[in-house]
Amino acid sequence: MVENTHTRPPPRSCPDVALTGMTLAEYAAWRRTHPQAARADYRRMMREGEGVALPPVTRRTDDEGTVKFCLPVGGAAGLESESVIVPMTSYHRGTWHTLCVSSQVGCRMGCVFCESGRLGLRHNLTVAEIIGQRLVARAIRQTIRSSSAAREWQYFHDGIRNIVFMGMGEPLDNFDAVTQAIRVLGDPAGLNFPMGQICVSTVGRIDGLRRLAELRWPNLRIAVSLNAANDRLRDTLMPVNRGMPLRELQRALVDYPLAPKAYYLIEYVLLKGVNDTPADADAVAAFCRPLRCVVNLLPYNPQRFAAFETPATETLLAFMKRLKSRGVFTKRRIVHGRDLQGACGQLGNAGV
Repeated sequence: MVENTHTRPPPRSCPDVALTGMTLAEYAAWRRTHPQAARADYRRMMREGEGVALPPVTRRTDDEGTVKFCLPVGGAAGLESESVIVPMTSYHRGTWHTLCVSSQVGCRMGCVFCESGRLGLRHNLTVAEIIGQRLVARAIRQTIRSSSAAREWQYFHDGIRNIVFMGMGEPLDNFDAVTQAIRVLGDPAGLNFPMGQICVSTVGRIDGLRRLAELRWPNLRIAVSLNAANDRLRDTLMPVNRGMPLRELQRALVDYPLAPKAYYLIEYVLLKGVNDTPADADAVAAFCRPLRCVVNLLPYNPQRFAAFETPATETLLAFMKRLKSRGVFTKRRIVHGRDLQGACGQLGNAGV
């Protein structure tokens, strides 16, 4: 396991918001010039890091190549965003990386099986703090790749082909910063990251889904953390359900303007003896029936001071088999980063 820190010189000052949190149009307006006149400088800043200071980085790497890195945020001692670079392999042996970013430090949704939820909300990340995770991930990946490959630039040349808002925090609880970060990520003059390869994961913030629907971004991928498909159990596991119950969530998803060939990712964390029975699988299948979706099954990842346990592999496979028998396309999520406290549900600023 490797641990590194590094710093760089400070960036040019900006009166209101960090420059990396701007689209080209906003950057040009700040410079009081036409976007065409500012394009080259903006491109160098976003693609080459010219004039941009990356924050001090602490990172750890496990034996399979998963990288967890932490960045100081918010100006308060001890607060860090936590991000994970996950190596992926396709059935055809293709390889790439997914970057899991945080939108908050902690989370106020209070999901009882999540380290971030038990921490509570400590800080909403700014746009620049969200984008900073992408820029640092690129720098980390370019130190791994050969120098000749690093000189080339396209969004995939650092090996990161997907960005998922699945780190600390509820993205739709920091709506303005997250949606602006998506605009910056996709700006053709800058990072030029395809929206179809960005995924926002929510616990089921119906109000946030409706606001997102108004933006008419049909290619943006949406994941929903379900974890129980009956209201009594979900009320216990995920307090958000008490005000935004399953029937209303299902209706919001049906009404959402997905692209014609797009589908939802329904995330389901299996907790031993809690939500892993055949009846639970049948309830999930019923919830998914009107939706175009894929169910991702995740075994619970151990956390500090938590009462839950990871179910046996046989239980997970039986749950998957039952869902498939009900006509639900189901996948088993492979666990990455568990030893780094970087797997799903484990991010949470251990020192706070």
